[in-house]
Amino acid sequence: MIDTATNTVSATISLPGFFPFNVPFGVAVSPDGSKVYVTDQDSNAVLVIDTATNTVSATIPVGLKPFGVAVTPDGSKVYVASIEFNTVSVIDTATNTISATIPSLGPFGVAVSPDGSKVYVTNSVFNGTVSAIDTATNTVSVTIPVGDSPIGVAVTPDGIKVYVTNASSNTVSVINTATNTVIATIPVGFVPVGISIQPPPRFAGVPGSNNCQGTSVSALATKFGGLDAAGRSLGVLQRADTARCHSDVL
Repeated sequence: MIDTATNTVSATISLPGFFPFNVPFGVAVSPDGSKVYVTDQDSNAVLVIDTATNTVSATIPVGLKPFGVAVTPDGSKVYVASIEFNTVSVIDTATNTISATIPSLGPFGVAVSPDGSKVYVTNSVFNGTVSAIDTATNTVSVTIPVGDSPIGVAVTPDGIKVYVTNASSNTVSVINTATNTVIATIPVGFVPVGISIQPPPRFAGVPGSNNCQGTSVSALATKFGGLDAAGRSLGVLQRADTARCHSDVL
């Protein structure tokens, strides 16, 4: 665990098993920050870390060689890609049990759309595709061809695009989620793997200055009694979302 204020390691969390026999790989944090989910390839399980105590509170068996892991925005489900079992496991976080198992060919990376309606999984071994999973039914709704050996995957904050790193093609594919097609292929460095998208600021502009919608941050804070109170107002968040104006993130 790294303290972002000082960029120093503030805690080291012991996992079950003994190095090098335990092989932790993927990491995902619950929306409320209370849990961390880690895939362990040796135990073929997901380890649940309680952030209040920095200890492993549960071990959930999944398919062989789990890699990617992602939590839904409401924190109710965790999706885990098991590359050698050709499945995506769905964990019910309330019970720490598997609620569904979805077939997928060589799944590796996992990303959830901002509204929680879709999960995008890279199929890196058997074919160069991305599977879009409908979270309402936990079934694959579409399979999208991308480059060779897709690994990393990330969704833009507006849910309009999905970016996929293709390790063997040395490219990044850009998927339009409305049409489920690749709209751009970007050459990058050798063997791209990880990818992340920087979220836009919650409020556009600076105190005392109008943003592109004509509302200043200080005005919102004054109206609602502080930024925290303003942020809790759904209407303000919706207006702030449109106020970004230039919300596309690269």
